[in-house]
Amino acid sequence: MTDDEQPASDPPEVTCRFCLGGGLTPRAWAYAAGPDPFLAPAETVLRSGQCKHCLGTGAYDADLDPSLDDYRDPGPDPHA
Repeated sequence: MTDDEQPASDPPEVTCRFCLGGGLTPRAWAYAAGPDPFLAPAETVLRSGQCKHCLGTGAYDADLDPSLDDYRDPGPDPHA
């Protein structure tokens, strides 16, 4: 078996559609000087951050996606 071959039981990796497989997504940060940030002009900076849907791997895995935690079924309560 060569390195290029995968066993038949492994599912193929699905490219993350949120970061397009790069593992990074753009994040906008704004800074406004002064006590009231809504009255002063803001300076905006774009930075790259880790994709929260694939956790930076570039391959989407629903088990790793933290944005789905609110929708997952917690299962039976072990203390009940």
